[in-house]
Amino acid sequence: MSVLARIRAHGGDAVRDGFRLKLKRGRLSPDAIAWLQQPEIRDRLHREVWPEVDDWHERAAIREFDGGQEQSVADQMAYEEVAK
Repeated sequence: MSVLARIRAHGGDAVRDGFRLKLKRGRLSPDAIAWLQQPEIRDRLHREVWPEVDDWHERAAIREFDGGQEQSVADQMAYEEVAK
């Protein structure tokens, strides 16, 4: 079962807000929330909700480290490229 399916089975949801995720808790227990906060689980969920997230990470990193942009600017510009 996918991470997103588990969340939805408990009345919650995860949606993309730009390049960030927003979690609607529903009936998720505190233990479930703690599980979702693990980096590997959060990454899986982010990929399920937004399959292009890896492309966004790569473009943002290139803009920040090779292009010298501030992280917030790099993130936004990369999002605009990927979200076209």
